[in-house]
Amino acid sequence: MVIAIIGILVGLLLPAVQAAREAARRMQCSNNVKQITLSCHNYESAHKRFPAMQCGTGGVHPGSIQGSAQRFAMSGHYAILPFIEQNALFQSITNDGREPWNGAAPFRARASFLECPSNPGTQEPTNADRTRGLNNYGYCAGDNYAASMVIQGATKERGSVALSGQKLPIVNRGLFGRSYARISDASDGTSNTIALSEFIRPFSNQGAGMVLGIAADPATYAPLSCRAQWNGRNWLTPSLIYTGDTARGFRAWEGKVFFAGVTTILPPNQASCFLFVGTGEPHWEGGIFSAGSFHTGGVQVGMADGSVRFVSNNIDTGNLAVPAPSATSGVPSPFGVWGALGSKAGGETVSVPE
Repeated sequence: MVIAIIGILVGLLLPAVQAAREAARRMQCSNNVKQITLSCHNYESAHKRFPAMQCGTGGVHPGSIQGSAQRFAMSGHYAILPFIEQNALFQSITNDGREPWNGAAPFRARASFLECPSNPGTQEPTNADRTRGLNNYGYCAGDNYAASMVIQGATKERGSVALSGQKLPIVNRGLFGRSYARISDASDGTSNTIALSEFIRPFSNQGAGMVLGIAADPATYAPLSCRAQWNGRNWLTPSLIYTGDTARGFRAWEGKVFFAGVTTILPPNQASCFLFVGTGEPHWEGGIFSAGSFHTGGVQVGMADGSVRFVSNNIDTGNLAVPAPSATSGVPSPFGVWGALGSKAGGETVSVPE
């Protein structure tokens, strides 16, 4: 009888203990979001612009002195290190001077402010040796199919020495891209514009947080097609999961949208898909890179005014049957409140629902 009573008590107490632990983890995660967002403001105070999501020396073409340049692929997380009391790590990475997928010690360094404690798994799920630091936070690229290389007609920057050498900016509808935004660029209002969000670092190569590679023209691709691939537990077409190189969340210092960004197209905790025409360049292509977390019900986001808010998985996403707007368009987002919160100058007047 006594054992049975103890068993009942344990059964009653265990959920409460688990809930308390998750509340503590969520609070730490919220602090991380706040810390990164405020560090972006400290960077802006010094440079009069926010950090770029993607930056660095060299160019994206494979012939761009690989092994002796950053390949225009470093992240905003790297840029804010001096503003978050991590100058020693900043100097270590800078002095190395190589691309962020390099296996040297500085690029394998972990920083606690980039890791949500609710996200399990610390090794890249397809090949543990691919891990280059851990990251759960992405800069908001907005509601367009954000890319990490320039594409002009049929010419991709990755395949053109001439185009790569120009080091052209990439401006998104959100605050962050391969460009440096000013606070004034957020004409929708800093309290109504997302700067940063959580995303899931996968712990299984068939699980949440993996990214699909879709052969499709971004000009005509509807986000609903990507959403249909994930039912919350399983992938409809597992063969589309990209496992050919490092998974999202396992290159902490790399600035491609795949590794350092989020889009506000599909709602939180939905599928992510990169889109390509012709020969794909998986980590460089544009697409849908969804926010996500292991917190119950949604994700935490950092707004451009420095505040932290919680966004529900059920937030309004408007019309997902239409392609995403172009990166340079100033039209209102077709993707409801979520899309509007991601765009910096769409002319919308929305705020995070309570």
